[in-house]
Amino acid sequence: MATRRQRGIPLSSLNPKFLHTNSTSHTWPFSAIAELIDNAYDPDVRAKQFWVDWTRIKGLDCLSFMDNGEGMTRARLYKMLSFGYSDKKAVKDHVPVGIYGNGFKSGSMRLGKDAIVFTKTRDSMSIGLLSQSYLQAVKAQQIMVPILTFRRDGQNLAEDAASLEAILTHSLFSTEKELFSELRAIGAAGPTGTRIIVWKLRTTLSGETEFDFAADKYDIHIRASGSERSRERRAMSPESDWSLRAYCSILYLKPRMQINIRGERVKTQLISKSLAHIANDSYRPAFLTKRIRITFGFNTKSKEHYGIMMYHKNRLIKAYERVSCQRKAERKGIGVIGVIECNFLQPTHNKQDFDDTEQYRKTMHNLSTKLEDYWNEIRYRRKKDDPRCTIPIEDTAKAPDQVWVQCDSCLKWRRLPDGFDCSRLPEKWFCNMNHDPQFRSCMAEEELEDQEEEQKSYPKPFKRRKRNSKTLQEESTPEGLDAPNLVAPLPARQPRNNVSWQLSPSGMPTNSGSGLRILSPTATNALSDLSPSLAQRSPLPLINLTAFSDSLKRMKLKRFNTEATPTSAGVTPRSPFHPSAQPQGGNSFIHAEEKLAAYRDETKWGEASKVRENSDKPAGRVASQLMVRSEPYQEPVPEEDEERDGDAWSETMCRWALEDVVEPNFKQEDGDRAHEEELEERQEETWTPHQQQEELLERIREALEERDACREDVEALRGKCTALEDERRKLLSTLEKVEQEKSSLSSLCNHLKQDLEKLSGQIDRGAGPEREEAERKLSKLRLSLARLLVCFVPALNLEHVDVSSEVIDELLDQVLEEVT
Repeated sequence: MATRRQRGIPLSSLNPKFLHTNSTSHTWPFSAIAELIDNAYDPDVRAKQFWVDWTRIKGLDCLSFMDNGEGMTRARLYKMLSFGYSDKKAVKDHVPVGIYGNGFKSGSMRLGKDAIVFTKTRDSMSIGLLSQSYLQAVKAQQIMVPILTFRRDGQNLAEDAASLEAILTHSLFSTEKELFSELRAIGAAGPTGTRIIVWKLRTTLSGETEFDFAADKYDIHIRASGSERSRERRAMSPESDWSLRAYCSILYLKPRMQINIRGERVKTQLISKSLAHIANDSYRPAFLTKRIRITFGFNTKSKEHYGIMMYHKNRLIKAYERVSCQRKAERKGIGVIGVIECNFLQPTHNKQDFDDTEQYRKTMHNLSTKLEDYWNEIRYRRKKDDPRCTIPIEDTAKAPDQVWVQCDSCLKWRRLPDGFDCSRLPEKWFCNMNHDPQFRSCMAEEELEDQEEEQKSYPKPFKRRKRNSKTLQEESTPEGLDAPNLVAPLPARQPRNNVSWQLSPSGMPTNSGSGLRILSPTATNALSDLSPSLAQRSPLPLINLTAFSDSLKRMKLKRFNTEATPTSAGVTPRSPFHPSAQPQGGNSFIHAEEKLAAYRDETKWGEASKVRENSDKPAGRVASQLMVRSEPYQEPVPEEDEERDGDAWSETMCRWALEDVVEPNFKQEDGDRAHEEELEERQEETWTPHQQQEELLERIREALEERDACREDVEALRGKCTALEDERRKLLSTLEKVEQEKSSLSSLCNHLKQDLEKLSGQIDRGAGPEREEAERKLSKLRLSLARLLVCFVPALNLEHVDVSSEVIDELLDQVLEEVT
């Protein structure tokens, strides 16, 4: 094999065996078909329709693929048959799927050994052959791709003769007539397009093709083995694993192309809108500046088919990928589907997986967390709405929350009324059938899928309640004691300087020798009677004790204020009980490590106002600021009325205090929920300085690559501008010549018209031989005029023109009017 060189350096060559080696990246045959569909979908082709068919040519099973896109020139066809050439660019919001320049080669050679391409543009028709059989027959040492081009102007290339001979000899078509017949088949789809035929399809060990064309005449199935285990496994797997029609229906996140399989249109769907109990969540990784939207919902067809649908640039990469919480023994997330577009990840060459990077692993971890949150929230909401329901939500019948349909003319998606029965839709649906008059025309813009409020994450009351319960338990757990031990005996004796306060049976804060707070049975009953919702949140009345003590102080200050104004006082002044007084009742809730200060009389207003100001600060700082001096104790007034009124005042004060603490806390939690979730995500995605440096270097490299690519694009555009400027100058020069010819012909026509008028006058005045001579000259002149008029009227046939009539005169008048 001769070594090719460039600038004296040997060039690498490509062995024909690489065609088969390259195709092995597709372990699943539908991924190979998807590569061919992607080529028609990308913005450089912009096909609106795509056809997949099975046919038999000369006794061989063949797969044919056809689109009505822009077609390919000879140069573009050569790049498609070569390796690694991809110059696809995004057009508006249409981002190309192909990025490696390898899809057609790997996909077509995975399906069969040989493939032929027919493509048609407005100026040319080309044929290309990529055949392993041809390369083996000629014992080629390198990959050769015969290409043949037919131009509309008839200026075909002479070197195409060898390619034509190779195509006629080693393809399914042995004559030029058969080739032109396939090119004309493209015209049935549109004036331009591409048609691909693959034959010598891959077979199984039994000699049959891996595709089953007989199971469904409007579908293509992957052939299943005859074992019972294989049939059971297929019954449990999603239909998209073995049905091409089902796979194509979810191939694109938002379909923009109509796919037809064996003559019947595929009913594509907006996968993120065809779920039940839809909830939108978001995920913002540390390596991105914007949030990534995640849609969760229940599968409305089968609860056994669930997982994450991962898309990249609108193209499905991984379907029904189960995350860690769905693989556990608890079987969480049954029937739940998540939809996410991961444009920030890098897909593998076969577009069936993502590169296993740190970004991918973090994404999967967060998807598992988000899906488990959705599972808990939806079950919590269902139990709250219907506590008596015992049927799991995954076992109930469901319908999609929204109904969307695609117009067969403009391919725009339109939303139908909620609850609409899709079985009532006709075979072909158009915008003028829409119920909404605003979107009843193909000229109307597509309806926005999501309103602004739907972009936010859905509320998570279960997660918030769980976090609050954990926080309250931590706050209510005393130091040195186990959390479950909520009741502890009072110590026998404490030093006098260790001063704290407790609630006496009368409800008044009193001095105690222990660091414990006692809630009397009467106060406990007041807590349990507040609201059913509070009782449902926890079996025990777990309260933020610091905030509760602050509310008690506020109520104490209000009581002092009423004592200062006798006219508005509702309670008579009284003194607290002695520390030796025992609480009434046998059972009490005792909570530890909560010290609060109380003030005896209205002479301490200064210190009391400070305590009230500090009561609004965080609980951690309030506990340390509430330690104040206490006055010497006074003897309690042993009055029976005082003792009877104590329990009533205790109940009232506890009720007011709880209303002042619990309700604002829950309102504030609703407002801080989004901020807390964002902080949690940031903590999960905290990077080390080394990781931040690597990410910064990676972004710098990407920016440099983009800069170089932009420079290349600028140079290419400059070259195109120069070529267009040269062409413009040529066209201007040609236009000047045409104007000159037009003026000369106009003057010649004027002279001939004058001569014609003179001859006509002479004929009118003459007679006899002179008249005949004049008529002969007139006929000769009209014949000359007719030959001249052929330049302006190519359809003029001189053989059928009567020069003796005035037809030539009328034609001459018309031409003069057009010219002048």
